[in-house]
Amino acid sequence: MTGNDVASFAGIGGIGSRIWPLTGPEIVSRKVLKELRVRSNGPGLFNLAIHILALLVTGFLVYLSAGILWLQIPAMILYGTVIVLSFAPLHECSHGTAFKTRWMNHALGYVIATMTFRPFLYFKYRHAAHHTYTQHEDRDPDIVPFPHSLLDYFAQIIGAGFWPKLFGTLWRGTTGRFNEEELGFLPESVRTQVSNEIRLQCLFYLVLIAGSVYFQSTVLLVYWLVPRIIGEPVLRSIRMAEHTGAEESPNLLANTRTTIANPILRQLYWNMPYHAEHHLASSVPFHALGKLHAHVEPHLECVTKGYFTVHREIIRDVMSSRKHDVISPN
Repeated sequence: MTGNDVASFAGIGGIGSRIWPLTGPEIVSRKVLKELRVRSNGPGLFNLAIHILALLVTGFLVYLSAGILWLQIPAMILYGTVIVLSFAPLHECSHGTAFKTRWMNHALGYVIATMTFRPFLYFKYRHAAHHTYTQHEDRDPDIVPFPHSLLDYFAQIIGAGFWPKLFGTLWRGTTGRFNEEELGFLPESVRTQVSNEIRLQCLFYLVLIAGSVYFQSTVLLVYWLVPRIIGEPVLRSIRMAEHTGAEESPNLLANTRTTIANPILRQLYWNMPYHAEHHLASSVPFHALGKLHAHVEPHLECVTKGYFTVHREIIRDVMSSRKHDVISPN
């Protein structure tokens, strides 16, 4: 299927396709959906202010801990976690729901995309395919396969497959040679624009690297690159919890997991722990997902209290599967 076919079925953030007819959204009444999908700039600006404050505070902790290794490492992890959790507003901007004002979604989206090495326009189309083919084994570009061993589990957590995929995206985008999967979700009409965005992004990185070398500065390493890398396992853990171990079917009530997270994480992750709710109605802004949860919670088949519980269940299932493989004659 071509990118144009995906767009014709679903558009950016659409629901389902003839190939993968998603079910579940029908439980949300039109009245409730109309009330909850109202967009506003206020909640987004508030959450953005909180996120920037968290970056400043944790970044200052990194500064204060300089030279004290046993303090600097946890400070870096904390700061890096706040950096990678900015994936949430990037994701919200890709849906156009972080703010009511369109240019604000685009501006913040491009800034965070650059900060996290994710091309914004490319991400929008890739993420649209994820919503269209959620948990489809071949067509969901963001499907996280269930780990077949503890080694595979920890490899996914540290991003063993994520980083090559991320930098491969930048390389292919720069050269304009997208792979078959990317050609499937990128309409031909936007491929040049996507490539140009990635080229500008990579040029920006090269300028920063050259400036750092010229001025012999470690600021980028200490306050961006190293914490960005250190924090990624936290985001991998959260994103694994969103679908891994859930049903690989078109049923959104069963193929996506909602995690009841603590208020701090829910704040910094812009309510994305309400993930099943988001997939059921992606046009509902992040700040209304809690209200949507109250409406749909009785229907959800995959709700877990806390990310530690999710991963304990995943590890248990991995071990159970391995044990079965060992005792199986085949």
